[in-house]
Amino acid sequence: MFWDSLPVEIQTHVLEALVLHGDSARYASICRTWQTIIEQRIFARLKVTRSRLAGFSDIGYRHRHLVKCIWFSIEPSDHHCPHCGGVGAYNWHQVSSKTIRKAIQDLVIQLSRWEPSGSLLLDISVKAPSGVMHSSSIIQYGPPAISEPKKDKIIQCSHCSNKDLLIATTYLFNETTNVREPKPKPSKKMPKARAVTSLLLRRQTRHPWKSEALEELLDLLPEVHEIHYEPWRDWRRIEERPTNTTTMRLCKSLRSDQLRRMVVFENFHGNKPAISLAVQAAEIDTAYALVEASLGLEHLAASFVSDASHFFDACQKWNIWPRLESLALTSNVLEPQQQSIYINDLLETIALVAMKMPRLKLMELWNGRAGFAGVFKYQIFESDRTAKITWRSTWDLTLESRVLEAWQAVVSERVDCKLEVVTETLDANVVITSHGDAIRCLMLLNTVVHPVSLWQIQKETALQNKFRFP
Repeated sequence: MFWDSLPVEIQTHVLEALVLHGDSARYASICRTWQTIIEQRIFARLKVTRSRLAGFSDIGYRHRHLVKCIWFSIEPSDHHCPHCGGVGAYNWHQVSSKTIRKAIQDLVIQLSRWEPSGSLLLDISVKAPSGVMHSSSIIQYGPPAISEPKKDKIIQCSHCSNKDLLIATTYLFNETTNVREPKPKPSKKMPKARAVTSLLLRRQTRHPWKSEALEELLDLLPEVHEIHYEPWRDWRRIEERPTNTTTMRLCKSLRSDQLRRMVVFENFHGNKPAISLAVQAAEIDTAYALVEASLGLEHLAASFVSDASHFFDACQKWNIWPRLESLALTSNVLEPQQQSIYINDLLETIALVAMKMPRLKLMELWNGRAGFAGVFKYQIFESDRTAKITWRSTWDLTLESRVLEAWQAVVSERVDCKLEVVTETLDANVVITSHGDAIRCLMLLNTVVHPVSLWQIQKETALQNKFRFP
C-alpha cells in the first residue's frame, strides 16, 4: 500500500506516533512531505532552560514561524547535602534573584530578534519548591502541551542556614521575611520581544510574583494581548500590607487597548480562613482595579482574587463594556450555608450589570471548596437565537421570580426569546476534596485555570489526603 493512498487522518496519526516515540530527525529526512509535517510538531512547543538558552538562537528563520509555545523553565541546580547525603533540586537559595532576572532578560534579548508571525505563547516558571523541611516530596511539573505532567523529585533539606534563607528572598517574589533585598538598579535599555502575544505564569512557580517584576516583564512584551496569571495567596503578608496586593497593581498596569483576554486564578492551601476587615478592604481595591482593566477586554476570568460582589458593586461606576463576551468570577455568597435570599440578591444585581455588556454571551459565577460546589451560568446561543440560565450545585436553590424577570430582560435585549431555566443538583456520591474537584464537577465553560494547573491541584490534594488519612 502506497503512503499517498492512505487517508490524511491515518497519515497524521502515524507521523504523530513517530514524533513521540521515534527518531524524528531520521524520519523527517525520508521525504519533504514528512519533513514538513514532523517539523510542525517538533517546533510547535519548545522547552527552554537556562542551560539551553545559549543554543536557543540556533533556531533558524525557517523554523521560527512554527513555534507556537515556549516554556521557559528556570530550574535550580542539583545540590548534594553533606549532612544527609540527599541529592536533588534544593530550596529557593539555589535560584537567586539575579539569576532569575538575568535569565528572563537573556530570553527576551533572544526573542527580540524574532519577527511577529501569528501567535506565540511564553510560559515562564521557576522550578523550585518553597518551604524548608527535611523530607522528600513529589511536586507536579509539566509543560502546557501535555495533560499528564511528569513527576520530578524535589528534595527539600533543613540543613541550609538562616543566611541562605534570607538570600532566598528574591526580587521577583513577595518577601516572606522583614529583611528585604535592595531593589536592583534599572537595567540598560532592553529590547522588546514583539513576537510574544500571550504570557502564562502558572501556579507551579508556587510564589506570588512581585508587581514591580510583572510590570517590568510586561514592558518587555508590548504585543501581549492575553495574560494568564496564577499567583499564590500569602495570608500573613496580606494581613501585614493589605492595601498593596500584587493583583491590584497588576490590573492597574494592564489598562491597555492591546489586551483582550485575562485569566487570574489565585491559588491557596486548603480552605480560606475567616476574612478580616483589612483583607476585605484589599479585595475591594482589587475589584475596582479588575473592573477598570476589564473595560477593554473580550474575556475575563478572575477566581478567588476578590469576591464577585465587590466586582459588581464597582461596576455601578461605569456605563458600558463594549467588548466583553465572556466573564467568570467567584463569590463566597455561593455557599450551602448561605441564606438563599442573599444569593438571589446577588444574581439579580448581576443581571442589572449584564445590561451594560451588550456583547456578553457567557457568564459564570461560581464557588467551590472541599465539600461543595456551585455555579450560576448565563448563555446566549446566537446560532439558534436562544438563551439559558443554569443553576448547578451540590445544594438546592430556588431562583426567585425577580431573578428570572431580571435575566429575561437581559435576554430580550439580545435575542428576543423566552429564557430557558435549568436547575441541576450534583450527584451526592460525587466527592469534592478541593477547589480543583469543584471546577471539574461544575463543568465550567470558561477557562478559569490552566489544565495542567488543575491536574496539579487534584493530584496534590489527593497526595495530602493520603498522608492525612492513611
